[in-house]
Formats: sequence, structure tokens, C-alpha cells
Amino acid sequence: MLHFVENTEQIIENIKTFEHYLVSEHEEERLFAINLIKKERSMVIYRVRGENHFAPIKFLGFKKNSKSAYIDNEKKETRDTIPTINSLLGKPFTHDPIEKEFMDYAAHFNGSTLKSKRKYWRIRNDNNKYLELDMPEPAVVA
Repeated sequence: MLHFVENTEQIIENIKTFEHYLVSEHEEERLFAINLIKKERSMVIYRVRGENHFAPIKFLGFKKNSKSAYIDNEKKETRDTIPTINSLLGKPFTHDPIEKEFMDYAAHFNGSTLKSKRKYWRIRNDNNKYLELDMPEPAVVA
């Protein structure tokens, strides 16, 4: 059983794992991350190389999450991560320009994207600035 994250550092650790999947040379890891982006309605926004990226809170909300842990947990876990994310990042927002930016971001990946509007949370660093990750360039584009 996975446990909820307790601080923003644990969310950031999961974001880095998620980003790793997005740029992975292993197709199953890339497709796993892409499918979560395409089908989820609750996203955390962070920046990579100056651009907004999005990751689903269903992945980010559990400690030390991974592809295999998420898949195992998804079959038996029904607890909602929204209260945990709210307690750490504040209330979510919806914003048409961010929704358009998300749709543009998701369009870079193959497949259709869920049409309903999403809820968003921004994550900030220790200096109260939007989180900017220094991640490697993608090895393969999906």
C-alpha cells in the first residue's frame, strides 16, 4: 500500500521520476507517462527549460511512486490524492490560458486527450518561485 506524500520535496521527487518516464528510452515508460497526462483531470504545473510541464496528482500524491507501484496501487487503491495535494500546495485553480497551454503540451504526444477541463496546482521552490527543474533533453519524442 502506498502512503500519501507529506511535503513538497516528496512531490518534487515524484515529478522528477515522472519526467524521467517522459524522456525514457523505454517505450513502455514513456507511454505510461503520456497516458496519464492524456487521461487525468488534476495536474501539477512545474517548469522545465523555461516551459510549463504538467504531471497528474494521482501519480504525484503517493510517496516514492513509480510506474510499477502506480499500476499495482491503481487496482486496489481508491483514496483520492486531492486533499493531500490541497494541504501541501493550496487550492486548485482553473484558468483558460493554462488549459490551452496544457492542451498544446498534450498535443505533442500521440493520442487523444480528455476533453473536460482540468484542475491545476502550481508548485513553488523554497524561494516561493515556480519550480524550475533542470532535466535532460528528451532522448526520444513519442
